[in-house]
Amino acid sequence: TYLLDDPLAAVDAHVSKHIFTQVLGPQGLLKTRARILVTNAVQYLSSADNIVMLQDGKVAEHGPFAECMDRTSHIYEFIHKFVEEGQGSSSSSGHTSDTELSEDGASGKSMRKLVKPSLGQADAEEVGGALARRSRYESRVALADQANDAGRTTTDEISQQGKVKWDIYRAFIKACGTHNVVAFLVALVVASFTGVGANLWLKHWASSNGQVDSAGFYIQQTAHSVFYYLLIYGGLGLLGALMSSFQSLLLWTRCSISASTEIHQDMLLGVMRSPLSFFDTTPVGRILNRFSSDISKCDTSLPSNLSSLVGTASAVTTSIIIIGFSTPMIIIMFLPLALIYRHTQKLYMASSRELERLESTTRSPVYAHFQESVGGAATVRAYGHQSRFVCENEHRIEQYTRAEWSNSMVRRWLTLRLEVMGTFMMLGTNLLAIGTLHYTGYGDAGIVGLAVTYSLRLTSLLTATIKEATDLENAMTHMERTIEYARLPQEAAEVIEDRRPGEEWPEQGVVEFKDYSTRYHEGLDLVLKDLSFRVLPSQKVGIVGRTGAGKSSLTLALFRIIEAAEGRILIDGKDIAQYGLFDVRSRLSIIPQDPVLFAGTVRENLDPFSQYSDQDIWHALELAHLADVIRSKDERLEFEVAQGGENFSVGQRQLICLARALLKRAKVLVLDEATAAIDNSTDAIIQQTIRE
Repeated sequence: TYLLDDPLAAVDAHVSKHIFTQVLGPQGLLKTRARILVTNAVQYLSSADNIVMLQDGKVAEHGPFAECMDRTSHIYEFIHKFVEEGQGSSSSSGHTSDTELSEDGASGKSMRKLVKPSLGQADAEEVGGALARRSRYESRVALADQANDAGRTTTDEISQQGKVKWDIYRAFIKACGTHNVVAFLVALVVASFTGVGANLWLKHWASSNGQVDSAGFYIQQTAHSVFYYLLIYGGLGLLGALMSSFQSLLLWTRCSISASTEIHQDMLLGVMRSPLSFFDTTPVGRILNRFSSDISKCDTSLPSNLSSLVGTASAVTTSIIIIGFSTPMIIIMFLPLALIYRHTQKLYMASSRELERLESTTRSPVYAHFQESVGGAATVRAYGHQSRFVCENEHRIEQYTRAEWSNSMVRRWLTLRLEVMGTFMMLGTNLLAIGTLHYTGYGDAGIVGLAVTYSLRLTSLLTATIKEATDLENAMTHMERTIEYARLPQEAAEVIEDRRPGEEWPEQGVVEFKDYSTRYHEGLDLVLKDLSFRVLPSQKVGIVGRTGAGKSSLTLALFRIIEAAEGRILIDGKDIAQYGLFDVRSRLSIIPQDPVLFAGTVRENLDPFSQYSDQDIWHALELAHLADVIRSKDERLEFEVAQGGENFSVGQRQLICLARALLKRAKVLVLDEATAAIDNSTDAIIQQTIRE
């Protein structure tokens, strides 16, 4: 059994006839199979064994074609209405020529043979003529045209190699605000040194209390009161706490928010102003990954890693200074240990950085597959391919978890080695400090005790520093990926201040293509070649051709969605390439094949910038034959439109787009197969409005 969801709507009349005859029809390849065909192409009803007509979501009529052609049947009324629309089209645009009738001659003949008993000869001929006239409008699906024209494929995701460039770090600091970063570092240094100062003051306080005899009494009393020492110690502690709080507050409320806002804004502008070729070759899941996971890492992990790294590095520096001051011999031991630590860090960082990039890269296909599976769930179920999609999903998740698990194992590898080295370093430091004090008598017992205290935590500090340094670079790979999208190749400038057209341009609406050639992006073949023609004011010009002929490419070229490879497009004698994109696109109107509505009110969808009066809006709705529908709503122009216009039918959505175009009163109006995916009645309304 084959379920066919209107496949003939995506091709022109000739291809449609060929597909039906060779594949779907009584003598086609599938003649021995059950075929359920959903279609508006009534010329093929005569070949069906059984017809089911739906109306308002219910079965209005069903049965063989011959039985359904009774004059009281719904199917008869549907075809009769179709004929009347064809007559209206013919009377408006002139009589249909013999050449036009021959476009679908076979369909017309077959229809006439079967409808003759019910409709009569004259009505049968009208059906054939209507079918032939309708074929002139059936070059379907602009997106399919573009795909065939461009021959494009999805590009592989680019992953950087090697160290993160300093340019990325500079971009992050700039996004944070240089003054914020400087204030953060100053607060951090002050907080670190007040902590060391408090410990040194505590040691001084202990030394100032004098010595204790065997009975536990002081031989020499301190020169200052306890309150004096407590005041200084408390002051240093309070200053350190204030600086630490200020540092954290500055990081999370100024640096982080500022960087997050600027990075997201730059990234969004970079994507929104990218040329069409970027969206043709980039899966949605990949873009979602950048705007979700990568942005999240930049918002949370990056500031946290930066704060931790600077904090631990500062603590390590002060610890080494204290230990070196108390026992200079320890510095000799630190030199080889520093080299070993650095070598271990380089090994870990090289692997971890690439694994982090691999983890980000393998996450995108997971998002893309989820999005595609949910979007095409009905088709997947209809063809019974759930198991294949489940296996593909499991495979992509497995690829992602492999990278994530490997990254986790590398971290454990580092932790083990750092703990072992830190243990030996702590042992050596304590032995040298105590041995030097015991055997040489050199040094102060308080300072040596402080050095031993710092050495005990130095192991964990060094381990944390190396981890945080690597984690920071790993987090910077996410910054690297967001900046890549912020620096995507852009379309031409929206406005060129020294080359702006007059307010009335175009005054006449003369459109001229001169030796025009274009391609979708570099490396692909030309989709339009040496095109030259001229459209005079008020002329109605139909661009016809088979699927893939370049009809939609012509529309894209006029709106400069794709740029010229050679030649020019002139409007009222002005080369549109010399103006900014906003100045060109805002002076043209288009009714697209797929109607686009946004969440908001009817007024906002028709006049988003509040440029027109209510009278103008209602006049446009009257011309689009939609005023009665809007008046039937209690809120009228303030009626809320659901996301994508889901609370309107497809035909009503298309009429709203028509009203939007009429409201603009542009001298150049483009209809990109605007009636391809709508019902016959809406088709007739749009055609009547355009002719008037």
